Amino acid sequence: MTAETELRYWPRIGMRVSKTTAQSFIDRLASGHGGSRLDEDLEEFTTITPVTAQELVLEVETLFANPETSEGVELDPMNLAILQLMTYESRRKQYIMEFKEQGMSLEEAKDAYEEGKRALVREHLNLPETSDEEE
Repeated sequence: MTAETELRYWPRIGMRVSKTTAQSFIDRLASGHGGSRLDEDLEEFTTITPVTAQELVLEVETLFANPETSEGVELDPMNLAILQLMTYESRRKQYIMEFKEQGMSLEEAKDAYEEGKRALVREHLNLPETSDEEE
């Protein structure tokens, strides 16, 4: 099998790629600039964490150095909880905008998002709910 026909699932971009296709993604992803940008919908700056081309090349090399597997990776409950929280956090803007569509102000929507995050943490750590006086 050649580098052009051998495919691997690359979780970073969520699709199967050949080494050639992966390199073209690396070229595009690594050309971005780091720092922060103003998100006008949220009225705040959001951090942009750049990924270097070297990190991406290493990631792809590791991906293709290992045999293709069709089996899913078993994660323990704590890893699943971390992934769920990361997914929640990655959709921050979406959640806040949905709360705003429900009639909340921007600050109320941000507070509702944070309460959702606290609820996820409490759920996965089996912590009791707290009242405002206890926090």
